[in-house]
Amino acid sequence: MGEPSEQALYDELVLLIGELYHGEEAAEIVEAFQASLKSHTQADERMNILTHWVDFYRLRKYRRDRQRRRPTYQERTTACAACGYPASHRHHVYDVATHGESERTVALCANCHELQHLMYNALVNGSEYSRKLVNHIMYSERVDPAAVELVLEYCRATIRYEVKQGWVAAEKATDEWIELTLRWSDYQRHARSAV
Repeated sequence: MGEPSEQALYDELVLLIGELYHGEEAAEIVEAFQASLKSHTQADERMNILTHWVDFYRLRKYRRDRQRRRPTYQERTTACAACGYPASHRHHVYDVATHGESERTVALCANCHELQHLMYNALVNGSEYSRKLVNHIMYSERVDPAAVELVLEYCRATIRYEVKQGWVAAEKATDEWIELTLRWSDYQRHARSAV
């Protein structure tokens, strides 16, 4: 696959400007580029201009897409979906850094949100440090076992999605992997005996 043509770069530039700006502002920017490109008679000059500005607007679009939306008042005053404590966080089922802002969020309190990320790091990234913290939290009896199970389910939803995309090995979503990593059945026995 060779270098993109001048027309392909121009079309991408116009598309990016249209996504980042609206209406008259977008039209003015495109018009300025048209005037600039017409004033450069050499094809390599036009290609350099287009390449530079396509890269610039790609980066702006990437940064915009990766920005987190601030939680609304309603989201901040909603109960945590796992433990019921007032939620102050929106957990993105699909990671913002990887997938950008999405509406697929779960209202979690800070503690359950941290537990979810620790579980994910233990299960997907093999973090021994995260695994030890998860086990400490689970066995501390400070977190309701039902909340721990819900947090694990949110974590598994993320892992299943990433498995479908081919980003994570399929074994990471299995019951066996969770058992091996978190000693889940031991925890369940412990939680039942503590009641």
